[in-house]
Amino acid sequence: MAAVIDTLKDYLPSGEGYLPYYMFGLSVIAVGNSLQNYLTLHYSRRLYNGQFIPNATLPARTPSFEPEDSTRKLTPAGTNTKDGRTTDQVTPLAARLMGTYTFISAVVRLYASYHLHLAPVYNMAIWTYVVALFHFGSEFAVYRTAYLGPPILFPFFFASVGICWMVSQYGFYVKA
Repeated sequence: MAAVIDTLKDYLPSGEGYLPYYMFGLSVIAVGNSLQNYLTLHYSRRLYNGQFIPNATLPARTPSFEPEDSTRKLTPAGTNTKDGRTTDQVTPLAARLMGTYTFISAVVRLYASYHLHLAPVYNMAIWTYVVALFHFGSEFAVYRTAYLGPPILFPFFFASVGICWMVSQYGFYVKA
């Protein structure tokens, strides 16, 4: 067993402190999340669980307006779910896009976990957490595609910890 652990240590980030391990671990989890986005909609539907109905307030189709092309073509269902037309907004395309974004973030964070001493790499890693927090926050607060619960609290938690930790420890890791 000691030989296995010694072999694994050779592949882990060798930087000081625990931040490199945090980022490495989240990167591994993110790669798994990316794969799941390509294989099933189940977990994405647990996160993006808001129910929507067609937006009846959109104007009719004209030569210069197509209701199906509107970003407001769906509206939160609220309590109006009697007609059975409610749907979530998770599609195979949306899941693949999220999987691709998550994989790119994982690659940036994984690379950064080995190179935290480089300011541009450190800054890009911080931005991956900022973008994630903004995305999940806007899906919850603005677009109402997610409800407050464990599926969205995990990304909020990990992104917030990453941002706070990286901002507060910038001088410790980044070498001039």
